[in-house]
Amino acid sequence: MKRSHVGLALAACLALAACGNRSGQGQVEVLRTAVSGMFNSSDQGNSGGASAEELAAAINAALNGTDLPLSLAMVEARNATTLLTRIETNGAYGTWAAPDRRTIIMKDGLITATRGLGNDIMSSETGAVAALVTARQAGQAQRVHRYLDGENHTVEMRADCRVTRGGEAMVKSARFNAKTVEMTESCDTGTRRFVNTYMVDRQGDVVQSRQWANPEGGHIFIQALRK
Repeated sequence: MKRSHVGLALAACLALAACGNRSGQGQVEVLRTAVSGMFNSSDQGNSGGASAEELAAAINAALNGTDLPLSLAMVEARNATTLLTRIETNGAYGTWAAPDRRTIIMKDGLITATRGLGNDIMSSETGAVAALVTARQAGQAQRVHRYLDGENHTVEMRADCRVTRGGEAMVKSARFNAKTVEMTESCDTGTRRFVNTYMVDRQGDVVQSRQWANPEGGHIFIQALRK
């Protein structure tokens, strides 16, 4: 799914969530239905996926069912959407879990590890990039990803990255609006190039992002629903 289409789809869901009914057992059932098959690949576009109305209901049910931080995520290559709940913090690292317990670990809004998504990031070094992004400053930095190959050997990927500062934009979420600056990270590994974008508010929080995770899943679009 193209980046513009991702943004429009999530914007529709969040608009519905912001004005929809925010309680009721029916919402909980929709939540279970909407996210039960998330992160599964689909070759049929939106076939079998949750509609904007279903996702809006799922968002409302989740927001009313817990006080924990929540985010909405989409694995673009699979056209798969899910809700992420921050279930654990370890210092600056936060573990975000989908309903099926697949997880994304983030630090300063940047993905540092994944579990259960396939071709998982086992560990990474993103501190230099994060320092520029959260400060909303341009500069050069390097990132490192470590993956497991088919024989359970660790494969390291190093990328030289350039961070640039873009224009200002409002990010409208289910429970907050934020005035942000778009930060773009352009990376080159020597054999692969990828671009990440981050919408960063005045506090240096990444409230929305599109981040490349791995060769199999490609980019993951993440928007905070409640910080």
